[in-house]
Amino acid sequence: MRRFWLVLLILPPLLALAVLPPFGQRLVTLIGIYALLGLGYQLVFGQLGALNLAQGALFGVGAYGAVLTIPSLGDASVLAAPLAAAALATLALAALVSLIAVNAESLTGGANGLTGFGSASAHGKLLMAVVWIVLIASVLTYARLFSGHLGEGARLLREAPLAAATLGIDGARWRFTAFVTGAAFAGFAGACSASLNGVVSPEVAGFPIMVMCLTSVVVGGVRHPMGAVLGAGLAVCLPELFRGLEAGWLLAYAAATLAVVLWAPQGLAGLIDQPPARAVPVLPEQFVPVRGAQRLTLDRVTKRFGGVDALSDVSLTIERGEVVGLIGPNGSGKTTLLNVISGLECADGGTIVLDGTHLERWPAHLIARTGLGRTFQTPVAEATRAAELARVLQRQPAFLLLDEPAAGAGEGERERLVLLLRKLRDAGHGVLIVDHDIELLAKACDRLVCLDRGVVVAVGRPGEVRQDPKVQASFLGLAA
Repeated sequence: MRRFWLVLLILPPLLALAVLPPFGQRLVTLIGIYALLGLGYQLVFGQLGALNLAQGALFGVGAYGAVLTIPSLGDASVLAAPLAAAALATLALAALVSLIAVNAESLTGGANGLTGFGSASAHGKLLMAVVWIVLIASVLTYARLFSGHLGEGARLLREAPLAAATLGIDGARWRFTAFVTGAAFAGFAGACSASLNGVVSPEVAGFPIMVMCLTSVVVGGVRHPMGAVLGAGLAVCLPELFRGLEAGWLLAYAAATLAVVLWAPQGLAGLIDQPPARAVPVLPEQFVPVRGAQRLTLDRVTKRFGGVDALSDVSLTIERGEVVGLIGPNGSGKTTLLNVISGLECADGGTIVLDGTHLERWPAHLIARTGLGRTFQTPVAEATRAAELARVLQRQPAFLLLDEPAAGAGEGERERLVLLLRKLRDAGHGVLIVDHDIELLAKACDRLVCLDRGVVVAVGRPGEVRQDPKVQASFLGLAA
């Protein structure tokens, strides 16, 4: 974070303590509470691109949880609230909070809510200090974590979830962790809200809280560390500034939100602070010898989509230190085979074995961790394709699955690809490459495998496969 943002983050509570009256201090405390709620929501919605509509209900869980545990825990009830919210998040019960709050009168006070606990909880300047200390620490931690590898992993999950899985990133675990952590933020914010207001009623878990959280994050900046703080400041201050307009401020706020969505999709923080250029991985000049598994074996692998056999009894072996080309007409099952090997599709039959370890039922992220790397069809600039391969090679996989890396490439790029494949072979990688350019594959590959309608019709050295009548008929388009 730039120094400008650090000043903007620390200044509100200092000004509130120094010059603002009690009402102003209350507003600053409320900004901090809503910023904590929004910061938790940024983990799920901003970083991972997942829509979570339970954040407002979890805010209510924290409020009720803190109030109900005050008699036994005292000030420590503010710590029990995030735990309760996180637990309910894992059980997916947050949507029931409003219903329980209204109907469980003996526990929640029903529609009238709960009161009379204010003297037993933190309030005034102490509450404001607690809220802003936690907020400042959380924003700085968020900024540091997502400025490095964690931020790149989140970007991949958000923009290219299949590529993320083949890089060993467990998307389900990331989303679960983000949802639970975001729920804890919501619970803590709800507990502080209860202490601030001195009353907890079903409205604290209502959908308007969720709408406020969502719009403030969008307006402030869905991924910027200060986005939730800016959005919370607007959500709290605009009603006070336009109080004379009565309900008209809602229309103004809605119009401002729409304008930000249309013309500043990164939010106000993104307008002020443009994100830095992302570091692009580059291919090394020399490849270090790779270690790991020695042999990848497919035996009678089958994959069906409905009544269509995309792959039928496909068997092949790839050794470390060899390049195998996979050819065949469009629709022959080449990409499907790569998907099955890498775990993006589950085989319906047969086995996939890596040095004695069966992979055919493993998820993609676990297969990637065994030493399999995968690229995808990206018929764009050479730099983009090189960056994708460089990112995969950072994990030093023993085997590489390359899906049409020469698609849309010019002659010079194809020659460089041949040299690259030779370097990968010399470094000990086993490579399975899919491409339609049989001349390129003949220069770079030790063996060719030809698929036709999901069936292996030829295997052998490039010259042998090119002369095979079945290959000439199905792939080269010559008379059988």
